Amino acid sequence: MNKRIVISGAPGTGKTSIITKLAETGYMCHKEVSREIIANQLQIKGSITPWQDLFKFSEIVIKKRLKQYKLATNKIEFYDRGIIDSFAYLLKDNIHLEEEWITIARKHKYYKKVFITPPWEEIYHTDHERKEDFISATKIHSYLLEAYKSFNYKTIIVPKTKIQERINFILNEIEKY
Repeated sequence: MNKRIVISGAPGTGKTSIITKLAETGYMCHKEVSREIIANQLQIKGSITPWQDLFKFSEIVIKKRLKQYKLATNKIEFYDRGIIDSFAYLLKDNIHLEEEWITIARKHKYYKKVFITPPWEEIYHTDHERKEDFISATKIHSYLLEAYKSFNYKTIIVPKTKIQERINFILNEIEKY
């Protein structure tokens, strides 16, 4: 059985750094699709960004995350965010979830433990694709916890430590199962 392990968290909490390091050590890792979509939209001056059309943006993100999910072939694979991450953003902005998306999330289950990197002001920064301020990131964190718990995942908060220590923590939690 494949273990599809989600590393989630608000923007700027170190998820991608963890995923990058895991990939460097030989684990199969799936990159964050949101940044790719945002970068493309900015390049073509498109309007499918989270701050212009969150619903359409989420629809595309969910489809791409589902495709990543279906590509799993290894015993353990890591994901820089999962399908349910999109739900947290939609809930935060009071945008309804399509029944089709809920069905996708229920049918395509990740590993029961979801690793959440908490807001960490010391490492937080904005950039071309990440426009949320730290206060918004903190709000997103609480919606992520709520969204994953509503789908019966056990959320595990990753400690605010060096990248390798965070990875060791995650790997240790996976082996406890």
